[in-house]
Amino acid sequence: MKIIISQKTDAYTNLATEEFLLKNSTEDIFFLYINSKSIIIGKHQNALAEINYKIISENKIPVVRRLSGGGTVFHDPGNINFCFITSGAKTELVNFKKYMTPIVEFLNSLDVNAQLGGRQDILIEGSKISGNACHVFKSRVMHHGTLLFNSQLGTLTQALKNDPLKFKDKAVKSVRSKVTNIQEHLKTEVSVEVFIHQLSEYIIAQNGCERYELNDSDYTIIDNLVDTKFNTWEWNFGYSPKYELKKRLKAASGLRFEIRMNVTKGLILEVNVKSNAIQKNKVKELERSITNCLHQSGAIKASTKEIFDGWDELQQVELLDALF
Repeated sequence: MKIIISQKTDAYTNLATEEFLLKNSTEDIFFLYINSKSIIIGKHQNALAEINYKIISENKIPVVRRLSGGGTVFHDPGNINFCFITSGAKTELVNFKKYMTPIVEFLNSLDVNAQLGGRQDILIEGSKISGNACHVFKSRVMHHGTLLFNSQLGTLTQALKNDPLKFKDKAVKSVRSKVTNIQEHLKTEVSVEVFIHQLSEYIIAQNGCERYELNDSDYTIIDNLVDTKFNTWEWNFGYSPKYELKKRLKAASGLRFEIRMNVTKGLILEVNVKSNAIQKNKVKELERSITNCLHQSGAIKASTKEIFDGWDELQQVELLDALF
């Protein structure tokens, strides 16, 4: 088994690296990485239904879709990500217990009372510290999971908070769980860097791993995956299952909006806007201008640029916010 510790903190790059290692190698691999602040959604989820769009836009937090299914997770420098990539018989590839057990045993070796949970997760005293998911490609499987070490849990809560009544779809929904940080349960406080070293040494001792560093040739392929897939709106948002958005908004300016739209493959196919705005003709123009437009902030702004003459800036911002 090879062990790789990423020197990158960019979520687009690290998720592209997982796909690269899954599809371009035949060896068993243990991959560790930390991402800067980002929201990672499951392959079959509706991105907008999972996030607080206003919070992530204001804080410029990337939203990245991964290869595997499952729920949405928040990554930051206090969250460690582990990934096993192995080959085997197709009927035996998906095995959550197999890949989570070494992590539990490592934590137990540090006198941390970690246990396997019932939802492909790892718990400490009933609180979640690891969510897990997997993806099968031919005769190979990628099993990856999070390890909350000293993550900013308050930011996690705010970034993932959303109104479940706004979106009607058949997408996979996240299940929110009580969470805790591993650091709070360690007998001796250590840094995240020391913890990663301890984890890597444990896996090496158990599996006889060979260390490997990704090279320029590897990154040529990985960077292309970032540019053509993982850092594209089409993959991260447009790939979402079709959905219906319903929203009512009473804005600070006094404007009221009731919005309903149907979106398929990221394209707004039908939209209806009701408002107490005086400029009723502008509201109808708005409906026409964003029909067959991407449900994307930049695309909507471009399509509605000429419509908002006579509206103050606050009203424009409020209406655009109401569309997400």
